[in-house]
Amino acid sequence: MNFLAITFFALLFIVGNSLSYLPVYGHASPITYEPPPNQIIDSVQSIPDKVTIKFIESPEPRDSSIKVVNSNNERIDNNDLQVLDSDKSLTVSLDKSKIVPGVYIVNWLVLSKADGHVTKGSYVFSVAESNTQQIQRQTQQQPQNITNVSSGYSKNITTADDVLLKFDITPFKVGQNTFDLSVSYINGTAVENTRNVFLEFNNPSKNLGPLVVTMEKEEAGHYSTTGNFLSQNGGWEIKITIQRIGEYDINQLFNVEIK
Repeated sequence: MNFLAITFFALLFIVGNSLSYLPVYGHASPITYEPPPNQIIDSVQSIPDKVTIKFIESPEPRDSSIKVVNSNNERIDNNDLQVLDSDKSLTVSLDKSKIVPGVYIVNWLVLSKADGHVTKGSYVFSVAESNTQQIQRQTQQQPQNITNVSSGYSKNITTADDVLLKFDITPFKVGQNTFDLSVSYINGTAVENTRNVFLEFNNPSKNLGPLVVTMEKEEAGHYSTTGNFLSQNGGWEIKITIQRIGEYDINQLFNVEIK
């Protein structure tokens, strides 16, 4: 066997062994949610009896969970997790006696029966006030000449490759906020080779997250989304991921404190 043939088979051996160590991606990722993420349910009476999440792989019941909490981090489900093997779903019933208008967080964790990997995440839904409740709340507020306006959150960061990120949160409070992101070069030109922009929210002290949302493109270099992602007070880690065409992704972490 000549030198070229020996080299060829040696390379095949090396590549084959290298491929055997590559990670396998087949985790139990969610397909559908009920109620859906960011849904605003019009009344307490309209809320479903259960939270149900369907996955691409069957969950292992002994090491999987769904916990539903309110904005005070108090659990409002009945801790009666069931696995529906027929459609690869997890479900837990809700204690409707504990549900009032407000924001609710669904935390889920799943061990896949197929590959043994653990995945987890969070999402939020809201229950709206009725018209009567809104009127009662408004009459109990302070007089109209007393105002309490949040100044919002704004921060500019220049990345290592000279991209300027301007990140704004308004009104910057627990509950619904609008998140705006401007992405430009330091000369002011918008970054246009963007494929996707994601926000990931985590509150480590309260074991909330990751909660991931895709930002909508408003115009070149400007992205926005609105939702109840800052569902509780405390310290939040907000990670921005900007996927670029033909260049490395931009990953930037913002630490914010909601009081």
